[in-house]
Amino acid sequence: MSTNELFAYCGIYCGRCGRWRENPIIARLATELAELVDSHGYHYWMPDAIKEFDYKGFRKALNFVSDKNSWLICQKGCRQGNGRPDCEIRDCCKEHRLNLCFECKEFPCSKVKGNERMIESEKEYRKMGKERWVQQQIKKAEEGFELHTQKCYAFRLSTPENKSLRPQ
Repeated sequence: MSTNELFAYCGIYCGRCGRWRENPIIARLATELAELVDSHGYHYWMPDAIKEFDYKGFRKALNFVSDKNSWLICQKGCRQGNGRPDCEIRDCCKEHRLNLCFECKEFPCSKVKGNERMIESEKEYRKMGKERWVQQQIKKAEEGFELHTQKCYAFRLSTPENKSLRPQ
């Protein structure tokens, strides 16, 4: 996928999302958590410590969330058919033939009002210019900065498949 295809019409860079197939932070966290709780024997003592706790259900959920082939992992960006099917911003941008909502002369319109994160992104976009802004989004993704939580997740994984996602 090209860099442009990894940007949603609203300005979200898919590479920064914890559900994106190339950077599935949620799946990696669930995998690591499952390994840790199992290795610490939670499956033995947790059911006695908390009677209402369903350890098997908990592990089943972690397995589902950690499955990189589950529907939780976004296989393609919103430009390629993923994302909310009723997204007004995508529909509007397609109608106006815009790559990003930020490029619209009517920004911010009623579809965007109240979305402070998007409005702040637009300000950065205008201040930095498109190319620098795009490079900043890519750099943040490479550093493990997750879009929804606004946190940086650093992993010390020993598996070769995740080596390229480690912060340097």
